[in-house]
Amino acid sequence: MYSIAIIDEDKCTAEKGCRLCIMFCPEPDTIIFDPIKKTAVVVEDRCKGCEVCVEVCSKELAATMIQKH
Repeated sequence: MYSIAIIDEDKCTAEKGCRLCIMFCPEPDTIIFDPIKKTAVVVEDRCKGCEVCVEVCSKELAATMIQKH
């Protein structure tokens, strides 16, 4: 079992320019901006569970970690 990040689309403010999780994620192309949803999206296969996105999203609380099997 391991952790991966997820983004709550209802709380994400990437459309308004936030995108901190995208900028600070140390794994390239793991969190991307989805132009259709207009939110940040985690590419689950690339996420290492480092929780940096959770730390930088502390104001909006859109990024959280979940357990994967």
